[in-house]
Amino acid sequence: MKTLYIHSDYLEFTVKKATPVAEQITDEQKGGRFEDILIAFISVEKQDEESPDAVVQKAVEDLEDIAKKVKSRRVALYPYAHLSSSLGSPDTAKRILRAMEEALAQKDYEVHRVPFGWYKAFKISCKGHPLSELSREIRIEGKKAESEDIDPAALLKRISKSRLSKEKLKENDHRIIGQKLDLFSFYDVAPGMVFWHPKGLVVRNALIDLSRKEHRKAGYQEIKTPQVMSDILWKVSGHWAHYKDNIFLTKYDDRQFAVKPMNCPGGILVFNSRERSYRELPLRMLEFGEVHRVELSGVLSGLFRVIQFTQDDAHIYCMEEQMEKEIGAVIDLVDRFYKIFGFEYRMELSTKPEGAMGDPALWEKAESTLKNVLNARGVKFEINEGDGAFYGPKIDFKIKDSLGREWQTATIQLDFQMPERFHIRYVGEDGKEHTPIMIHRTVYGSLERFMGILLEHLNGNLPTWMAPVQVRVISFRADNAEAATKIHDRLFELGHRVELDLSYGTVEGKIRDAELQKIPYILVIGDKEEQNGTVAVRRHGEKAPKYGVKFDDFVDQLRNETDLGRLA
Repeated sequence: MKTLYIHSDYLEFTVKKATPVAEQITDEQKGGRFEDILIAFISVEKQDEESPDAVVQKAVEDLEDIAKKVKSRRVALYPYAHLSSSLGSPDTAKRILRAMEEALAQKDYEVHRVPFGWYKAFKISCKGHPLSELSREIRIEGKKAESEDIDPAALLKRISKSRLSKEKLKENDHRIIGQKLDLFSFYDVAPGMVFWHPKGLVVRNALIDLSRKEHRKAGYQEIKTPQVMSDILWKVSGHWAHYKDNIFLTKYDDRQFAVKPMNCPGGILVFNSRERSYRELPLRMLEFGEVHRVELSGVLSGLFRVIQFTQDDAHIYCMEEQMEKEIGAVIDLVDRFYKIFGFEYRMELSTKPEGAMGDPALWEKAESTLKNVLNARGVKFEINEGDGAFYGPKIDFKIKDSLGREWQTATIQLDFQMPERFHIRYVGEDGKEHTPIMIHRTVYGSLERFMGILLEHLNGNLPTWMAPVQVRVISFRADNAEAATKIHDRLFELGHRVELDLSYGTVEGKIRDAELQKIPYILVIGDKEEQNGTVAVRRHGEKAPKYGVKFDDFVDQLRNETDLGRLA
């Protein structure tokens, strides 16, 4: 267990949003103010699951010791997952917190409970005396430090693959599809992070390849920025004040660094790396940036809610007279992408949130600009009051999948604030320095989440250009193995993703296996095919094969379905 104690003048909190592990609470429990109180921020860890009762006893003793020193009989237990990267299960955490509450109440402490499993906004006033901020790490007596007597075999037993409760999931759940098609897996040593298998990486890379091709045609340049950068960047950008609890922090050379939760500050440094001219604008920079964001373990959900994910993030730097045209071009790009995948979508305009930074007049200007673009296109859109980014209003795209569910994916954010905070400048036609407008935007959004949505939308029946294996070649009999191998080799040399099945099973069994793997094309090579120089082609999901197909004709068909240039 890790704890942070703060002796405070007051604590105010308000619940904002429930997670899947949130406890049931009344309306009265959704907020509170406690004055002159000792607050215990608590993270229950995995190792606490081994001896929860002993952890409770030691934690209570520890808290009592501090309470006596600061002369406080009022205590608030605040579940705070962000203190640890090795959280225990929600059930264990609730059990330990409730047991602590009961034990302290029996010792005549006035104990206040802060709701478990809810995102909360809070204000705190620290008293500021020498004992008002104390952190503790609770370990059960007798346990050896990690560095002592390391036993690899014992440690390996603690590495477990995330298991699926299939009885709670639908058959088209992307986690089940991913397991059946051998696309990806999850392990508790990296919660909320995807282990991509070879076939899964093919699908992921196909999405990236399509994106690169379309963005190149749309005039974007690709960049790449570091994963770990100084916390200074996020303090300048404003993310620190609004997002600190969701940032992974580390130390290096006595300086604090952050594993990047967003790509924009790094991209701004690329823009600022040299003097820019108005002739370069609009400047469109694309980054497939991997980001990490702290999430409660209980809310992680396959590819839909992860800690590490990739954004097809782009930032457009433009002059004021260019911004409406650029926003319109992004909408066209999103529309083109979603038509490829067969997604319907609608748009929302999200306006200024509470606690937004910057000049209100610039916010009004940004919101009116987005409205003008949408109205000029004659599209229907809804207003989502107060749900904009802290630095600017945005247009959000909500796609609808084959099950009728809506997902927020692409976004366009208009930002007048960050260019000022980073002193971004370009030299105008008048020879003077000017501040560009910045447009943040994604198309897929989170690449991982988009892929999960797509797997469920298509029930794993991926189009040929995306499929991990595009063709499986099957020999009808053992005597046809050589001819089947030649067909396989020719397809492989042409750059197609092809597998060869020369096993001794029946043809029906081989076909059934290929169908279960949802491979788009099955080629069966028997005596007739070998004699005539043809192939028997069976398309996934179709019962009747086509016989006597010339190999070159099949290759032309395959090429048409895998050419990214023909998709949009």
